[in-house]
Amino acid sequence: MVSIELATLLSCEGHSIVLMPSDASARQCRDRVAHLRGSHDQAFIETVTVMPVDQWLAESWDATFPSKQVLRPIQLLALAREIIEESEFFPKDCLNSMAITRQFVDAFQLHAQYQLSSDEDYYRFSAEYQAFYHWQRSMQAKLDSQLALSGQQLPAHLSEVLNTSGIDLPDQLVLSEGLELSPAAQAFIRRCADKTSLMTLLDEQLGDTPPRFSSVAQIGQECEAVAAWLRAKFEVSTSLQKPLQDSLFAILVPDMNRYQAPLNNVLQRQFYPSGLFPSANSEVREPWVFEGSETLLSYPLIKSAWDLISLSGRALPLEQLSRILRSRFVRGWPESRSIRASLDLRWRDYLSPETSLRNAISLARKFEEEEPGVSDFLHDLEAMLKSMPARQLPSSWVRFFDQLLLTASWPNASDDDVVVEQCRRGFSQAMDVFRALDRQLGEINHDTALSWLQHILSTKRFSVAREWPCPVRVMSYDDALGLKFDGVWIMGLDDNALPRRVEPSPFLPLELQQRANYANSDPGLCLQRDQQVLRGLLKSSPEVHVSHCRENEVGSPLGPCTLLSEYIDDDVWLGANQYMAQGRVAMPAADNVRAVNPEQRAAVRGGTGLFKEYASSPFFAFLKYRLNLREFPVAAEGLDHRIQGILIHDTMQYVWEELQTKVALDACSDLQLEALVRASCERALENPELSVARFGESLLSIEKERVITLVCAWMDKNERPRIEDFDVLSTEQLVESELMGIPLRIRMDRVDKIGDKRLVIDYKTGTIDGRSLSVDNLTEPQLPIYVLAQKDGMAKLDGVMLAQLKSPDDLKIHMRSNWASSVVAKKPHSNDVDSPEKWQAELEAWSTALQDMAVGILAGNIEHDFSQNHSRGFNTFLLPLLRDLSIEEDAQ
Repeated sequence: MVSIELATLLSCEGHSIVLMPSDASARQCRDRVAHLRGSHDQAFIETVTVMPVDQWLAESWDATFPSKQVLRPIQLLALAREIIEESEFFPKDCLNSMAITRQFVDAFQLHAQYQLSSDEDYYRFSAEYQAFYHWQRSMQAKLDSQLALSGQQLPAHLSEVLNTSGIDLPDQLVLSEGLELSPAAQAFIRRCADKTSLMTLLDEQLGDTPPRFSSVAQIGQECEAVAAWLRAKFEVSTSLQKPLQDSLFAILVPDMNRYQAPLNNVLQRQFYPSGLFPSANSEVREPWVFEGSETLLSYPLIKSAWDLISLSGRALPLEQLSRILRSRFVRGWPESRSIRASLDLRWRDYLSPETSLRNAISLARKFEEEEPGVSDFLHDLEAMLKSMPARQLPSSWVRFFDQLLLTASWPNASDDDVVVEQCRRGFSQAMDVFRALDRQLGEINHDTALSWLQHILSTKRFSVAREWPCPVRVMSYDDALGLKFDGVWIMGLDDNALPRRVEPSPFLPLELQQRANYANSDPGLCLQRDQQVLRGLLKSSPEVHVSHCRENEVGSPLGPCTLLSEYIDDDVWLGANQYMAQGRVAMPAADNVRAVNPEQRAAVRGGTGLFKEYASSPFFAFLKYRLNLREFPVAAEGLDHRIQGILIHDTMQYVWEELQTKVALDACSDLQLEALVRASCERALENPELSVARFGESLLSIEKERVITLVCAWMDKNERPRIEDFDVLSTEQLVESELMGIPLRIRMDRVDKIGDKRLVIDYKTGTIDGRSLSVDNLTEPQLPIYVLAQKDGMAKLDGVMLAQLKSPDDLKIHMRSNWASSVVAKKPHSNDVDSPEKWQAELEAWSTALQDMAVGILAGNIEHDFSQNHSRGFNTFLLPLLRDLSIEEDAQ
């Protein structure tokens, strides 16, 4: 075979095709051709074509007007999966057939690529070989019936066409030096040599200087050395005024998943620190790119499309619905961004980890009253899902998915956005691939359609083209073969990276694989392949640095690559941060909290909860109600105390709505009372916060029995024995009032009428302490606020009572009124508040204490008594909630 340099090839007459190992190497070769021919020879581009081998084979086949269609790999998978799952060789206990299908398709392609024998005698000695033999015959029969073939079968079919009708071959067929061809491709090209001139393109000589080798302790130091090397190279380029786009540096890694995150982090800090401090007037344009590391599904725009098309009428992860609601790529963003965040918070509070779209929409009704368009696209999506067919062809599914996306106005962005335009084009191409599966898959259901589409989106390598030069390329060893650079740093060249382990195909006889010189079938062949890979990498640049770390992330030792025989010890490249941050803190003369302006008092939120928090700690009240901070949620086994309190309060409400009087209570037998309490508890369990999907049926059943027992015990021990008859005037009554301009929204658990007296009762599921109503320790200011808010009205209150419903054995009452110290018989005490005089004094003391609290709240008092044993720390208020501040909190 004649060898020729690229410059000499330019003078050859006729049409020449140059075959390269990859798209990247073909692009680089085309750039070299354009540079050599110059701007004066505009017609030369039509006489030389540079392309990868696979592309040339496919175009040659298409030019013959073939009767057989070349199937994509995904189409082969679809055919093979059906064959395998219906075969007697398919294991019945297999949970996922896709892994077996992929390995079989790889073996099927390998069988054609290396022209392995199909003699059945070779396939008798293992179950895997026998399975492949039968699957391969069935697969070939299906391909023949559909007039189709695989990509690796192209060379053999092209050879047949070459003998019959002929192929339009170029005048010169040029192979790049070191190009690895499969036996099938080699056989076809040898046949072409009889009808065209076959040549080898000499590789560009960049020098044979031994690489410079360095060893560091860990991967972080290795990345820092690379950043320091790049910084030095670019500082020289700047001093020589050499444009960055004229340089090309490569960072080669054995495993992109392992190196991408730490390398990107170090490059940002040490090589391009300006990317860490973007300004409003400039765009971050990092001069490096990780090639082959991203798939189409890794882009946020495509992820949002996937969330939309994977909607169904069944239960869905709440996180998926949340992403759809808050997505910037759907209709209503950014106009409804704030209220949708509040709705999302409501979803997370009330819905279970898995829920339906219908349940999510039902919780949006309150927000729809304030802003009707907050969830209109969700209603439209739900309407479309109701018309979703059970089964249809992939092409029909594509049309349905398009309608879903249009309904949500995806991508809700300008067509002038380069990233949006490229992502949409890539998504459209993926949909075209899925649409082409009609013949292989037939009619399929929604789940099957999603599984195949997810496979396409997650395996399609995709990256957005950058509008600025990226002179630094980070890529894997194999992707760099055939490319030339100004400088190369080979990272991670340890004894695990090269030589690689042998991985023969489990479906093909090992003897046939080794006889065909398949590199992954034999340690010797694998060693030769990796030696050739390393030689190609070392010759890719006049300057090559090699490094490895002596231990991996878990501390296991790593040795240097044994294939690297000749090298020069490299200098120590030390990394350092390329930026310094400093600033001055201006200390104010005073750090007092500003008082609440009179015009702002109406906006103060919290109600009785504000006063209760202030009584505990003014600083806590400031954090919670003026800075709008909330405590971190505390994990609890089963139902937390808040949920238990809601269930008990609602149960008591429904019980007294039915009974209303003590007479009705006394008329009930124990069985009738228990039935009433049970029905009330079951009604209370209909609260959305107590859904079965969230807590489980067993837990709610246990809690229901506990509440029924507790409420029945309360009725027997504290309601039936009451001295006087009473009527329940109201339950969960909502009253709006104010105190010194602070708006109060009061929800009273229960108000009883006893003769001409009115008593307010507050249920507590925790331990009550009568001292909490004393002026010197007023930690439960709700009841005093209830009384003072209505003392001048027609429905003034004559007493307050704390009711402790903690457990059937721990039921207590504490009462203060103007006529009695308790509603049940008890021994009197001198400090009881049970007369008009004592009650009036109590009201005056409460009024003074609450006035002092209100003054402190409005004045910005943030004192904190460290001597008290607070159950919460300051750090519990470091979690801001995205809560609508107009939602007022009910008093507990």
